[in-house]
Amino acid sequence: MVVRKILTILLLLFRRGIIQLTSRYVRYKYVLSGAKIGRSLKVVGNCKIRGWYCNVDIADHVDIHNNCCMLIGRNSMLKIGRRTSISYNTIINAGVGNIVIGENTMIAGNCYIVSNDHDINTTLSVRDCGHIIGDVHIGNNVWIGANVVVTKGVHIGDGSIIGAGSVVTKDVPPMSIAFGVPCKSVAKRILKGNEKE
Repeated sequence: MVVRKILTILLLLFRRGIIQLTSRYVRYKYVLSGAKIGRSLKVVGNCKIRGWYCNVDIADHVDIHNNCCMLIGRNSMLKIGRRTSISYNTIINAGVGNIVIGENTMIAGNCYIVSNDHDINTTLSVRDCGHIIGDVHIGNNVWIGANVVVTKGVHIGDGSIIGAGSVVTKDVPPMSIAFGVPCKSVAKRILKGNEKE
């Protein structure tokens, strides 16, 4: 019984060491490939960055969780601000167009953020059609709930909250609470101490 407990503790310590080693390895791998990566990048599990690493700028203290995938094109840019957290199974597609995510932003699991769409009016074959590009800007202190889709050309204002399962197709004003398909602003956030009497 005692041996089993010791082995369990050793296994937990070993796993924690692997997580730190993996985060450092991922950071150095991307830095050597040309990406700008800040201090204390924490990568939990398997995270993939595909494309042009030199167009990636990740600030300090960013957390990226398991099965996240980031795609960056040749003429695109992906910028992630300080203390941002990107949760499980999130896909950020900047294959064509730019995506900027502000500081202190939380993105929950299973989200999809994309800066382009197919131009279906150019040819009959969707595979052969071009792209419609629209930069995505997510402000500071934003919280994006689980299973949210953020489409091309959207600006989400500072301090906004996007409800789970929403599809964001239009701009969201700062300090808004928004949700739905399509996403609409339904209330304003009022911070304690800032209420009007």
